[in-house]
Amino acid sequence: MIALAAQAALLVAYAAYVRSLGRLRASRGAWATALLICAAALACGWFGAALASWALTGAWADPLAAGAGWGVAAAWAVATLALTLLDAFFDEEPLALMWAPVAAPGALSCALLACAAALGGGAAPLGVTAAIVGAPLWLMFVLAARRRGSASLHETVLLACVLALCSAAVALADPVVAAGALAVEFLVYLLLTGGFERLRRGYETSTERFQQEVLSRQYDEIRGIYLGMRGWRHDYHNHLQVMKADLAAGHLEELSSYLDELERDLDRVDTYVKSGNLMADAILNSKLSLAEKGGVAVTCKAVVPESLTVDDVDLCVILGNLLDNALEACEPLPAGERWLRVYLAARGSQLYVSIQNSAVEDPSFNARNYITEKRGNHGLGMKRVAAVVDKYEGFLNLANEPGIFAAEVSLPL
Repeated sequence: MIALAAQAALLVAYAAYVRSLGRLRASRGAWATALLICAAALACGWFGAALASWALTGAWADPLAAGAGWGVAAAWAVATLALTLLDAFFDEEPLALMWAPVAAPGALSCALLACAAALGGGAAPLGVTAAIVGAPLWLMFVLAARRRGSASLHETVLLACVLALCSAAVALADPVVAAGALAVEFLVYLLLTGGFERLRRGYETSTERFQQEVLSRQYDEIRGIYLGMRGWRHDYHNHLQVMKADLAAGHLEELSSYLDELERDLDRVDTYVKSGNLMADAILNSKLSLAEKGGVAVTCKAVVPESLTVDDVDLCVILGNLLDNALEACEPLPAGERWLRVYLAARGSQLYVSIQNSAVEDPSFNARNYITEKRGNHGLGMKRVAAVVDKYEGFLNLANEPGIFAAEVSLPL
């Protein structure tokens, strides 16, 4: 019974793996039909020979005593086909990307059971049949972790060793030890997959919250610039009346002084950058206005295509965080030593971004992990920049020299 229970538990784990792998939107009826086919196939694989013997001879043969034969391997082939077809019809992810990771664990079970049956003369030993569950479990974990980006190489190797030891104990030990080893095997799999899933969801939640904070801050900054421009326009009529009065009275010196004051006021509300892309302009102008208020000397050149493959939110994350970090790095320096250079342009099929700023002689920065020792939102911001660049298969380079920090980003147009 150990081998039969192990195969049934593996089938349940396989169905759960298929359900969580992509974006499966199958109805309850479709799931019930697929699971019924899988269960019926497994039952026929185990008890088919006994039923045939009873039908032909009237004598009931014990399938558990004879071991698992070719029928179990065929049952896994049917179950694999049923779950693969379910995913093909109801998964929102492209079939070309999903069929291999969906079918691979079931196909591996089928192949291992077929090899065990062939080596066992048509009936695999029950201990070997039970031990075979380890390899498909490990493969399901590796494929799911790779797709979610939640497991490293050493973690998957460690899991493989644990499952291999458990499988060896199942194959070689007595039934009581075999049952315990199988239980440990499934518990390790469930704990690891559940733990990585919770970590992934927690990271997604923190990332979404951080993006909302970034967008909210950007909105407040842009809104401040807009209100300043609106206020200047509101006073435009009054300014004209004052100038007309000075001109009519012949107060040319007062008029000249008033015009100089208006020019300085207009410079404060005028935009710094007109790159050709609305989102890039909004981010750059809001951040560069903060740089001016902080006494940072700014040099900026930006020519950006009107439409980009990069989403506005992702562009906001990249530019906003890099500029925030640059301005933060300038804060400890004396007013005369603060400077910021920004360059954005299309180079071939890439959008190139270069941000350089003055910094202290020995910055506290870990370029390999893209985080500062301060942690908090600053470190999370640099992680998000790296994640967004990886999302578009771009290039990120961070470098610091005494007194200078530079960030370079290349993204596909």
